[in-house]
Amino acid sequence: MGCGGMGNVHLRDLLQMESQGFDVDVRYLVDIDASRAEALRAKYGLREVEVLTDYRRALGKVDAAVIATPHAEHYQQIMDFVASGAHVLVEKPMVCNLRQALDVYEAWRKSGLVVEVAFQRHFEKPWIAARDLISKGVLGKIEMVSMILGQAYTGVKGTWRAIRKISCGGELIDSGSHFMDVALWITGLRAEEAFAYMDSRGFEIDINTALVAKLEGGPLLLFTVAGDDPGWLEVEIFWGEEGRLIVQPPAVLLQRRKGEGEAVNLEPYPQSRPAFNFVRAIEKLEDNGSPPVCGLRVQELADTAYRSVELGRPVKVAELYEEMGARRP
Repeated sequence: MGCGGMGNVHLRDLLQMESQGFDVDVRYLVDIDASRAEALRAKYGLREVEVLTDYRRALGKVDAAVIATPHAEHYQQIMDFVASGAHVLVEKPMVCNLRQALDVYEAWRKSGLVVEVAFQRHFEKPWIAARDLISKGVLGKIEMVSMILGQAYTGVKGTWRAIRKISCGGELIDSGSHFMDVALWITGLRAEEAFAYMDSRGFEIDINTALVAKLEGGPLLLFTVAGDDPGWLEVEIFWGEEGRLIVQPPAVLLQRRKGEGEAVNLEPYPQSRPAFNFVRAIEKLEDNGSPPVCGLRVQELADTAYRSVELGRPVKVAELYEEMGARRP
């Protein structure tokens, strides 16, 4: 569902899985603009694939669904397909707010289905290596995490991403969701409190963000989001009692407190993609590498940041759960 850029990527990956002998059979291409789906069908020569403009016509007829639609559509589509008994791979951000994230998390937990968020860094060597090293205690106790995202995000002008009711936010929740996820997934920590300043640069969505947060156990998180960068910049730094780890793809650099710095050998680590893991997880060949709990943790941090901008003060994640009358998983 959704036959734009990421829809094309996921379809390509699924067709590659099919060519390798996996039990993949694409039956529908869905887009509200039928011409986009038709173009994708023609690109890959999928004559027997049916084009739909309403995803609900596929409910109950498929074993799995891949969602690459605009952000505001994710929640209902996930819930509908899970209710129909279908596995789901959904693009980031998983949903638009914490209430929705909690609903998806609970539906997934009760369903026994594979519901996966397409955080591709979970399947790429630099971030797998960083998570492995930190989980093994190479840095000791984590004390601080700093992330920098630079992207020419102002280029979304005139697209659905610049419309808040469709995008559900700007650069922080869009590309920034990858970075928030990396910080939390790699350290294994949850956000406890956040404060942010945002600059819309004339848009109705956030473009630039300065975010500071407290993670459980005391580590601090700093996130610089420069949505008016001239290109792309990505850096993630993890400081611990025993040293520093820098992820600046494709390199990972380790600096111990005692000894010289070194480039981490990434060769032993696997390299995959969300759709590959999705199919293998359905066939019980791999664990789900990016389950809904990851989307939930990202939404906790994003919602506290957005709320802090509204209130002009730090906001605790616990406050949001109290407002919903819900228990934090």
